[in-house]
Amino acid sequence: GAAAPGPGPGRPGQGPQQKQQRKKKKNKYANFSKADKLEKDPFDALIEESEAKVKEIEIDKARRRNKKPPLDEATLKAQREEKRERDKYQFPDLSTIDPYDPTTYGYIELGSITGAHGVHGLVKVAAVTQFAERLCEKGVRHIKAPSRRSPREVQLLEGRHRLGDEYLVKLKGIGERDSANKLRGSVLYARQTERPKDVADDEYLIAELVGLEVFLANGYGDDGNEALGGKFVGRIGGIVLAEDMCTISGLGHDMLEVVLPRGRAGSPSWRDELVLLPFVPDIVPKVDLMEGAVYVSPPQGLLDLTYIK
Repeated sequence: GAAAPGPGPGRPGQGPQQKQQRKKKKNKYANFSKADKLEKDPFDALIEESEAKVKEIEIDKARRRNKKPPLDEATLKAQREEKRERDKYQFPDLSTIDPYDPTTYGYIELGSITGAHGVHGLVKVAAVTQFAERLCEKGVRHIKAPSRRSPREVQLLEGRHRLGDEYLVKLKGIGERDSANKLRGSVLYARQTERPKDVADDEYLIAELVGLEVFLANGYGDDGNEALGGKFVGRIGGIVLAEDMCTISGLGHDMLEVVLPRGRAGSPSWRDELVLLPFVPDIVPKVDLMEGAVYVSPPQGLLDLTYIK
């Protein structure tokens, strides 16, 4: 019979003449290399230390001048590359919120729905807000049913005052009495970012003040030590309203409840200490919502009157 053709020249074959695959070379000196064990160059280490000191000095100068500390290049680059989304809200720190209380994560309570009024879908709302126009002006509001954890958007079509703290509100999609009665027990909210129109420039919402950082405006006490200007004091943890402290109208002032960081001046404390500062121009001369800071000039000894809840 005919013999099978062998691997001729130019034709790939399977015989012993096939070239073997080239093996990957290994670095036989890898075990003797000390490149990854070299210590940092002393000059480079000195440069890094100097840059860190300069950054600390810039931050300290910014605080003394009551300005926001500068951001480093890495933070600025991250902010520039961050994707911006419309109609998205930043969720706060999980340790500071109650998932069943929307006022801890960006909402302001307006009132509770107590029932239906008439046969055309109006609901009765027991208001708990000082800015009643939010229950009367057309626009987007938020409603949370008793069985729900978070509010949903709802369109407020109209509203009017009835008696006392009661308002009559018309919501989109609610056109009959049975539908209105199903909303009994629900709570109406507004976003904290939606500032009421009749709030003056020198007036602030509680939600705007809580969480702001507190700094000394100049010095502390009668000596007016300028070296203490811009020193961090604490953070506003809450507001004590004047009517809660004094039953006689006009005799009291609202108080800022400032949380001191683990004891005044860093003194040892098993929990954060608090101090009350009267919210008056002489003691709180400046509130900067854009910078998230409040500057105070407390009289000598006021910051020593601390307490623990």
